[in-house]
Amino acid sequence: MTARSLQERISGTVFHREDLDYEQARRAPGWNEIKPERYPKWIVQVASEDDVIETVNFAREQHLRVAVRGGGHNWCAASLQEGGILLDLSQLNKVTIDTEARVASAEPVVTNRYLAKRLAEHGLAFPVGHCPCVPLSGFILNGGLGWNAGEWGISCFSLLSLDVVTATGNLVTASETENTELLWAARGAGPGFFGVATKYRVRLYPLPKAITTSTLMYPFGKLPEVVEWATETVNTLPKNVEFTLFLASAPPSVADRCEKVCILSATAFADSDEEATEALSALATCPLEDCVMKELHASTPFEALFDNADKFWPEGKRYAVDTMWYSSPPLEVLAIIQDHFATAPSAHSMILCPILPSDAPPLPDAAFSMTAPGYVGCYSIWEEAGQDEANIRWLRTLMRALEPLAVGCYVGEADIAANPSQVLNSYARPNWERLQALHEKYDPNGLFHSYMGVQ
Repeated sequence: MTARSLQERISGTVFHREDLDYEQARRAPGWNEIKPERYPKWIVQVASEDDVIETVNFAREQHLRVAVRGGGHNWCAASLQEGGILLDLSQLNKVTIDTEARVASAEPVVTNRYLAKRLAEHGLAFPVGHCPCVPLSGFILNGGLGWNAGEWGISCFSLLSLDVVTATGNLVTASETENTELLWAARGAGPGFFGVATKYRVRLYPLPKAITTSTLMYPFGKLPEVVEWATETVNTLPKNVEFTLFLASAPPSVADRCEKVCILSATAFADSDEEATEALSALATCPLEDCVMKELHASTPFEALFDNADKFWPEGKRYAVDTMWYSSPPLEVLAIIQDHFATAPSAHSMILCPILPSDAPPLPDAAFSMTAPGYVGCYSIWEEAGQDEANIRWLRTLMRALEPLAVGCYVGEADIAANPSQVLNSYARPNWERLQALHEKYDPNGLFHSYMGVQ
């Protein structure tokens, strides 16, 4: 059979590797300007759920492997595989909201920004991801480290059910009462999920009426004192406050005073200005000296939060990214980071360190099973292809230095292109073993790619 025969079976578009439009279709959705040299034989841009079913059936008939792409935001482009079919979901972007039941039904590439905007129109919210252009599909399947996790939890645990096209070409619904194993896997399996999720139904929450952020900025050399104060303070904050430390280049407004900065940002998901002021009072009275910028109690609805995130993760750049969970004292981890971040070859690079409370509840049972008291996201960000080697080397040197302190990583942002075994470090061992057993059960012939060569 040929691409033409598949095209006759679907209403979407089939791109063969020899087509003039193929390379544009291969590259277009990817957020990262680094495009791996991996080339699927066909790219199938589906227009409907029926197209997904037909494509899966075609692949099975022709003994072709399938990789699934949502919005293409995954840093290492895990959906780009050599040969086979790239099943592109980028046209599936509808969302409906049941305000009485507080449930949204969303197709795979509904983005964080769009979902938050639609929900806000009804006074509702969901723990969407921090980057506005990330689609729901990859975010939920990876687990979802979203906004206000202290109060709303890890995002995948607000997934009530999903529709899945299995390797047999059947469309099934997975929920707490039917096909429960698929729901268990969808809550965290990431790019190794052994099916095509075509619709997600998620639990919604009342939209906080006064989302408010306070920000303190200090010279980079103050990092030890900043970390010590933040780790002491976080346990005094209410659970609806998200507290984060960023390491970044100084903005122009303070660049004459320091080259790099530590930024403490606390966002309260409050229902009144009074509640927000009280929740953020620790930042207003922070005793640390040499603060080069202070902004207290700024109104930051989701649109503003997303706009701020765009400044840290700008589109059109080249990225190398890795993460780790750790249980060591934060000062020990940040001391290593401080030494390495000072040598970052690009001024765009940054470090993300959520300041987490010590009393996090245990996770519900799901594929998502790797957390620890501390988390670090390291982002090497640059502009020119000629700078690739230096910036990638910097990131990987930093992660090697941190490796003795790592207890795991987050599959959604792990550098599995460099080290596929990182996938195993993204799960508790029993959960990983169950995930592999379910893959064998639901996809015994390996129709769907499992991560990046990890089985």
